[in-house]
Amino acid sequence: MFKINYISINLTFLLIGYLVGSISFGIIISKLKGKDLRKEGSNNAGATNAMRVMGLKFGALVFILDFLKSYLVIMLAFTLKALTKNIYIIPMIAGLGAVIGHIFPIFHNLKGGKGVSCFIGMIFAFDFMIFTIYAMVFVFIVLVSKYVSLASTITSATVPFLGFVPSIYSNSTLSFLQENTIYPIHTIILIIASIAIVIKHIPNYIRLFNHKENKLKL
Repeated sequence: MFKINYISINLTFLLIGYLVGSISFGIIISKLKGKDLRKEGSNNAGATNAMRVMGLKFGALVFILDFLKSYLVIMLAFTLKALTKNIYIIPMIAGLGAVIGHIFPIFHNLKGGKGVSCFIGMIFAFDFMIFTIYAMVFVFIVLVSKYVSLASTITSATVPFLGFVPSIYSNSTLSFLQENTIYPIHTIILIIASIAIVIKHIPNYIRLFNHKENKLKL
């Protein structure tokens, strides 16, 4: 019975995360403005292309809303876990669902963004120290290279591994929530999400190799 409950409750949160992640604010907001991010700019429904097509204000709005998708479903899972003593919930799995939904939204013909904003929301919920390191490295790479895709993939592929550093997870957000016993599981889930993001960025690397990738105009 424990195994059935364990699997079913976490699959439920994965599904909830996926459905929430499938709400593509980039597509919704762009259509309200008479545009479609999937047909303009880089043809991507994420925050970077939203900024490119609709301007900084709307790009920031899309980023915040996409960020909140993963953050809020993880916090929902944390809250339910705190209220229930006998249900073994892995909160970060809800964030993984949100990232997958953001990339492959069921409400938008499976054509969404690249998952970075949702992934950052996962990291923020996961560990503030790792989030800070991620943000600093991300900004540094963008300022030096002007390529958001490069910053997104390098930080997403490397920074999550900091979750295995004992001195970090012993003082983490999860630690005071008494989640440090399954911290490595959360880290592995974060790494799985990062792999999905890197794979989604393969076309960007092809364009980088061919010197055709769009630079961010600061």
